[in-house]
Amino acid sequence: ADAQLFGQPSVTVDACAVVLSAEATAKLVKEGAAVQWVMDGFGHLKAIGANAEAKPLLDKAGVEADEGVTDLDGFVEAAKKRYWDREPNVRTLA
Repeated sequence: ADAQLFGQPSVTVDACAVVLSAEATAKLVKEGAAVQWVMDGFGHLKAIGANAEAKPLLDKAGVEADEGVTDLDGFVEAAKKRYWDREPNVRTLA
């Protein structure tokens, strides 16, 4: 999708790819919008694909390893579905 971080909530995309340099990650871990975007994507049960340099941002957003959190090689396949098994870990189900 063509959009800017501050103007496109993760709810409008099917999956979240986080591909950053170490320098960009160091800046974005301090940006609430970036952290929230990743946190929301994870909370919306979407696939999260990331390169190794982006891991500090995923950590800051509270992303926990599961089947839907992949490296870039597995991202396209992971992005084909939602990860409903994650739901009890991200919200209280009544």
